[in-house]
Amino acid sequence: MSCSYYLFEDQKVENFLPLVWLHPFVELRLGISTIFDKWVLSLGFVNGLYVRSFLKEYTSLIFPKIQINSVSTSKKIIFLNARLNPYHDSIKEIVKVPLGGGFLDKEGNVLSFCLSFKEGDKLSADFNELLSGVKAWNRFEGVELISGLQDLIGLNGRFIIDDFTKLYPDYSVRIPQDIRIIGDTVVIHDDADISPYVVIDATQGPVVVDKNAKVCPFVYIQGPAFVGEGSIVKPFAKILENSVIGPVCKIGGEVEASIIQSYSNKQHDGFLGHSFVGSWVNLGADTVTSDLKNNYSNIRLKYCQKEWDSDSMFIGTFFGDHVKTGINTMLNSGTIIGVFTNVFGEGFPPKFIPSFMWGGHEGKNVYEVERALETAERMMARRNVALQDQYRSLIFKVFELSEVERKCFSE
Repeated sequence: MSCSYYLFEDQKVENFLPLVWLHPFVELRLGISTIFDKWVLSLGFVNGLYVRSFLKEYTSLIFPKIQINSVSTSKKIIFLNARLNPYHDSIKEIVKVPLGGGFLDKEGNVLSFCLSFKEGDKLSADFNELLSGVKAWNRFEGVELISGLQDLIGLNGRFIIDDFTKLYPDYSVRIPQDIRIIGDTVVIHDDADISPYVVIDATQGPVVVDKNAKVCPFVYIQGPAFVGEGSIVKPFAKILENSVIGPVCKIGGEVEASIIQSYSNKQHDGFLGHSFVGSWVNLGADTVTSDLKNNYSNIRLKYCQKEWDSDSMFIGTFFGDHVKTGINTMLNSGTIIGVFTNVFGEGFPPKFIPSFMWGGHEGKNVYEVERALETAERMMARRNVALQDQYRSLIFKVFELSEVERKCFSE
């Protein structure tokens, strides 16, 4: 019986809310590529994904060649926890799990398991029911799991370097006219547009400027860093170490140690530090994220009623998809903002703002889903992207599911 690889979301994928309300976990960008792309590079192929049931239709849309929560042919399937580091040496052993067996780490997290299915079988929507087919569990130590929001920031620089090594083994440095390159781990795509008076500093790590990206005059880029396809870095911007700019973004001001997903804008002055910006986000002029407390203590994070120590002195803001901020918005270190939320007004807003909210530090108005969809459709049309039916249905569902966030906020 042939073997397939499926990546699964376990219950702890909720540690990445609100970033994964509108995305399967593997669609998140970490380093130069997405987590899914890393798995393909590590395994050679991925046949299927097991995601939360409400994401099934949308995931099928963005991964049309991948089986989602179903089986196409009679196969033995090796399920791998999508939160594992795909590049870790332990993956070579974790995939050797026997049929009917599974591996757990010392904390009881499911790492991998192997089951057989018949053609046309549907995978149970209940993860525990799926696991009931495993007859023998064994402990496996020495793995690396991505555990929560703070890891996306803490691991990003390392993944930029790892991705660079794997994706560009035979790179050559192209030096456009009248720019300054320091160091030699620099890849500039032939179709990228680099203006004069740009400085690229690769002494601390690699820098990649992807296809059709445009870097305007007087920009400073410090590696490790990545500028994605079709993105624009505005004049006088500073892109500092451990920063990733996804495809089709517009970036200005100062960015440090941050990840920006596709189709998001930070065009104006203002500081974005140690932050994660979802897709279709627009940060108003002079939006500033604090990423360090005045007493240099670890930054705490809060999502609904859950609060935890990030184990880091440097954490900025996590912006869910379709977030908008007004001009001069100030955000405290360790802020989490849910999807489709508009933040504006004087003073610092709360460190946790739920999804589909409208207002500033005192605002508790719900941003009705119909209005949110109208804005999203207008914004997406500006980038010639249609708001497809599967995505529209997902947004309505997430509005319902995220009610738990709004209840936490009002209590």
